[in-house]
Amino acid sequence: MLQVARKKTCCKVLGPGIRSVIWFHGCPRRCPGCIADTMNVATPNTMTDYETLSPSQLADWVLKNDGIENGTIEGITLSGGDPLFQTANDLAEFLSLVKHNSELSVMCYTGYRYEELLNDSEKRKVLQYIDVLVDGEYRQDLDNGQRWRGSENQRFHFLTERYRIESDDWYATNERQIEIELTINGKVLISGVPSKDFIANLTAKMETLGVDVDFT
Repeated sequence: MLQVARKKTCCKVLGPGIRSVIWFHGCPRRCPGCIADTMNVATPNTMTDYETLSPSQLADWVLKNDGIENGTIEGITLSGGDPLFQTANDLAEFLSLVKHNSELSVMCYTGYRYEELLNDSEKRKVLQYIDVLVDGEYRQDLDNGQRWRGSENQRFHFLTERYRIESDDWYATNERQIEIELTINGKVLISGVPSKDFIANLTAKMETLGVDVDFT
């Protein structure tokens, strides 16, 4: 089973084109400055809400997206948390179903280094379904505004030919965009990679207005 903290049908700021995004629950690293703290490993009393879905259930959610049929959705992006902290067999089964039933690309963020994954017989099986892997822990001191990366130490690994020709542009671009949503429950949801000062500054401004900001 897969632990899913959040899903978004259409997103323009976490990879090329319009993508469906899945944020998985669980990450043991607790990197200083991480904006997804509520998606990390926590005690049962403080654990955020999340869905427990089978690989086929999650694949059904992806494949039933109307944007796939009309070509609007280019791919899916896996974030979190850390997708590779999920059970490798279940994650591989989910991605296999997506890949064998669509032309969607797969982009995946992980705190693991690529070399670590290659040396892990279980996690390595997931790599065959990923077009682009973004690896490495978040380093706040190296957060210099890179597009689609949290910090400069993180690397793009083009595991298929899908985007390899664009690799130089991906590394050269320092252009971040974010999407902000306000839920009916009053929660602020951010998609994308905000600047390291963005959340602190926004939270401070909202507090002056008496607004309680809850980032997930």
